[in-house]
Amino acid sequence: MRQERPELEALIAVARGEVPADTLLRGGEVFDVVTGALIAGDVAIFQGIIAGIGADYEAREIVDVSGLTLVPGFVDTHLHVESSLVTPFEFDRCVGPRGVTTAICDPHEIANVIGVAGLQYFLDASERVLMDLRVNLSSCVPSTEMETAGARIEAEDLAPLMSHPQVSGLAEVMNYPGVVHRDAGIMAKLKLFEGQHIDGHAPLLSGLDLNAYVSAGVRTEHEATSAEEAREKLQKGLRVLIREGSVSKDLEALAELLDDFTSPYMCLCTDDRNPLDIAEEGHLDYMIRRLIERGCSARAVYRAASLSAAEAFGLKDRGQ
Repeated sequence: MRQERPELEALIAVARGEVPADTLLRGGEVFDVVTGALIAGDVAIFQGIIAGIGADYEAREIVDVSGLTLVPGFVDTHLHVESSLVTPFEFDRCVGPRGVTTAICDPHEIANVIGVAGLQYFLDASERVLMDLRVNLSSCVPSTEMETAGARIEAEDLAPLMSHPQVSGLAEVMNYPGVVHRDAGIMAKLKLFEGQHIDGHAPLLSGLDLNAYVSAGVRTEHEATSAEEAREKLQKGLRVLIREGSVSKDLEALAELLDDFTSPYMCLCTDDRNPLDIAEEGHLDYMIRRLIERGCSARAVYRAASLSAAEAFGLKDRGQ
């Protein structure tokens, strides 16, 4: 649910301790995903914004978090909410308590059925959920020319939606052969989003074809299924999203790549988890536990789940 930022002077006054905050989280430690330090002190919140940490503040409400470690909100960097078999509102209810504060969705499945109206539904829903639901506009409806779908979306259909404040960019470009061989339809969409975020989807692509794909402006990739594949994609400038969903499970294969050096360029995504798995195992919190169990450093894992994800999508107001 989008919220107006507080008046700048008022926010600064709270941050400086001149006037009370709305809420304090007191007694815990903040885990800094940059240095790995644990920072003692209050967390001051004013009108929904974290105004300050690591100091003694006053507030109208104090929440005791003694003995707890506070971490930034998690960002799911690629999913299709409708593939989780719930509405955006129910999805929000399921994953919010598990620390997911931002999700980057591609409403591809609903768009495949009802077209632009499906994209508009998600944009409307993004204004009414508690989490920050960002929408990448579907690039491949239908997925291929061999598919019989309920709709077709071209570049001119996407253009009017680009100015919506919840639009992050162009969703996964599944038609990677169309990119490599310069299909006119996909070229029009890539040119429309030139300079903005463009999500990738290119399983097993490598060598010169991968170079061609990256040169088209694609910036992320969630389809790497081996460490070797992911390493080449990292080396050629793609941010690799480690995926662990109900169907596609790549965490075990890619965990060895996630360390303090690579974590600024690696993120986490689900793509997608069904409600039963979310209820029984968790969402991104499940991935975080698994990666730490595999020996990845806590700093690298929490950074990938928050700050690295925010940076990948140009979200400068969160993650740390």
